[in-house]
Amino acid sequence: MNEHIQRILEERLVSMEKAYERKIAELSLLKELGGALKKTSLSQWSELFLRQLDIIKQHTGIYSVSVMLVDENTQSLFVVSASAMKAKQGRKPISLKKGEGIAGKVFEAAETLYIPDVTRDPNFSDRGTRQTGSLVCVPIVSEGICTGVLNFRDNVPDALGRDDLRFFDLIADQLSITASLVKTYQSLMEMEGKRINLSRYFSRGLAEHLVADERMTQLGGEKRMVAAMFADITGFTSKVESHSVEEVVEVLNRYFETVVPLIFKYGGMLDKFLGDGIMAVFGIPNSQDRDPLSAVECAIDIQKGMNALNLSLKKDGLFVIDVGIGIASGIVLAGNIGTREHMNYTVIGDPVNLAQRLEALSLSGQIVVSGICAELVQVQAHERISFDPVGEVSIKGITRDVSPMRVVFQAAVR
Repeated sequence: MNEHIQRILEERLVSMEKAYERKIAELSLLKELGGALKKTSLSQWSELFLRQLDIIKQHTGIYSVSVMLVDENTQSLFVVSASAMKAKQGRKPISLKKGEGIAGKVFEAAETLYIPDVTRDPNFSDRGTRQTGSLVCVPIVSEGICTGVLNFRDNVPDALGRDDLRFFDLIADQLSITASLVKTYQSLMEMEGKRINLSRYFSRGLAEHLVADERMTQLGGEKRMVAAMFADITGFTSKVESHSVEEVVEVLNRYFETVVPLIFKYGGMLDKFLGDGIMAVFGIPNSQDRDPLSAVECAIDIQKGMNALNLSLKKDGLFVIDVGIGIASGIVLAGNIGTREHMNYTVIGDPVNLAQRLEALSLSGQIVVSGICAELVQVQAHERISFDPVGEVSIKGITRDVSPMRVVFQAAVR
């Protein structure tokens, strides 16, 4: 009886020692995975995953480990790192939808699946990899949502046991921290990219506000009531021919530095630079009744600002400039044009063409607006701004005759 009890105690002691050693090994692995996370910049997240997979292989002796993350746009799994992946020419990147293949089923159900022999499982998507052996796919869950799948494969069938599966779940929990941080990093970088892009068009404060506005960051467009403005240096070509390149660039930069802040001051969008001119739009992203008035007030400030600019240019021995401005109000198509990676926000329509033609009609220091724009301004300005008729004119590209108006304002004395 004593010998029997002694044998049971020894067996339990051995079992406890093995469990203790397994716990130490598990804690050692988790600690090393955490260490790799601390030592690697998230900007090198692909390398970070690879380092962690190498650590897993060293500790577990598993044949290969791979990480698949969910693309939020397509809701498909794609491989971001693999410890034993050999790239072959002509092979397409592995991508699995929900329910497709073993990993796709794990993504769908957020539950671990163990396949003792992948060659005998009808759900296994080989995709030209010619894999054999056993496979465990473990969901990477963050805040209750499956954000990826961790795949463990041994090249021997039936090679994995219950303790291995439990251990793999622990590893997946640890890698969920990495996946969550990488996702946050990517979101921040995407937001920063959007902010930088929007800062090309809007004031910094408005750009920050518009970062989350999908209308400003997605391809496509919608109709908007706007006031389009073109401001162009008159007679600039002749000045270019008679002055050095360095002088011309200096004058242009100082002109833009004067005009752009005024466009932002009145809530306008800087659409583009046009050599020695600027196109701005008022009424983006949301149209307001006072957009035509904002455009005209901005134009008046630009013309007045030319006085201070020219005094500064003269003082520095540079040539002075005059500006003509055209403004037109109406319905345009506004939106991003291009590709998802390279897009430009702009507006298209008759008011844009008309504003550009009116700018060409304006003389030095003048502001010429469309008849519709003048009517809208008078409603908002309450006679603070007055106009003189230019007379009916025929403008190239516009099928109807237009009756533009010239803004009357007190120009600064030079």
